[in-house]
Amino acid sequence: MSRDVEVLNALGDASKTSLAFARYWLSLDPIDLIPSRAHFLPESIPRLLANLGIHELISPEFIKLRLVGTAVVDDYGQEITWRNYLDFVEEERRPKASRALHLVCEQPCGMIAQLRSTTVRGGTLTRESIAFPMRNEEGIANLVYFCSTPAQERETFIDERTELRVANVLDRYFIDIGAGVPDFQD
Repeated sequence: MSRDVEVLNALGDASKTSLAFARYWLSLDPIDLIPSRAHFLPESIPRLLANLGIHELISPEFIKLRLVGTAVVDDYGQEITWRNYLDFVEEERRPKASRALHLVCEQPCGMIAQLRSTTVRGGTLTRESIAFPMRNEEGIANLVYFCSTPAQERETFIDERTELRVANVLDRYFIDIGAGVPDFQD
């Protein structure tokens, strides 16, 4: 069985959007399992652009949100591009959240997570996010490309968007892209 088929099979009941993103990422030519950002052509996946996010791993304490698609911004109720992703994670969970994202590039592997976000006004939103590693212009694997969509089963639908206060992981698992999966517990 090919790596692509194994990766897609590992996604189980992931959303159609997550599967489409995984198929596109798998179509990119990798260098040691991780494609280069230069090969990522947004025009090849126009339907997914509003759901994309690019996280740049600066340090364990700072994960820069380099790009956040309009659908994600709309759900979060605020512009979050250029901010520290960890600012949206409960303080006691930040080290684990950071470690999980760094493992995507270090292992390397994919990741899929169900996230519940709470807004400043107390509303909740559940999203499914799939992530894969990417190399920057210098060939360093320090980018994590996400595709995030409303989860199939939402606990609460927010009609009036308010600013995101904090995000919690409901479920997370790593996807073997050829180097195994990390030993990580949330």
